Amino acid sequence: MHQLYELFLKSGLRPFAFMSDTLQLEQKLTRSDLSTLLILLFKGDMTMSELASVMGAPLSTMTSIAKRLEHKGYIARAASAQDQRVKLVTLTQIGRNVAKESEQIMLATLGRLEAAFTPEEMEQFMTLLFKAAKVFHDKGPIMPQEKKTVPKKIIIEE
Repeated sequence: MHQLYELFLKSGLRPFAFMSDTLQLEQKLTRSDLSTLLILLFKGDMTMSELASVMGAPLSTMTSIAKRLEHKGYIARAASAQDQRVKLVTLTQIGRNVAKESEQIMLATLGRLEAAFTPEEMEQFMTLLFKAAKVFHDKGPIMPQEKKTVPKKIIIEE
């Protein structure tokens, strides 16, 4: 299950878009804010440029998100010891608590998914999901193919 969780964070997918359990958190923070906090929890302190890259957002957008999170006390930004021009982003204790709460909600939701599938279905689901993520991450948009394929029927047990 942690592979799926890691996929969401590494690929920039926004898992909160389909998780109704996060509604309470989304009253305090946007989905981008929550994703930013989770990425910092998962990867540790990062520069603004690194964070923007992982989030798949322009630096100007990441700066706006960081200012909002800093104003709310969830992150701290400080100049790097190696280069004063570089800002290092760190979770505060409050930010860490919110990120851990978000992580628990996300893992519980993904656990419900895992419980609904047989081990074979889960393996197939993960394989297809990783394949889809790779297509979007590595190759960009899918272009229509001239050759049409016949869909293969998959039997799923209830």
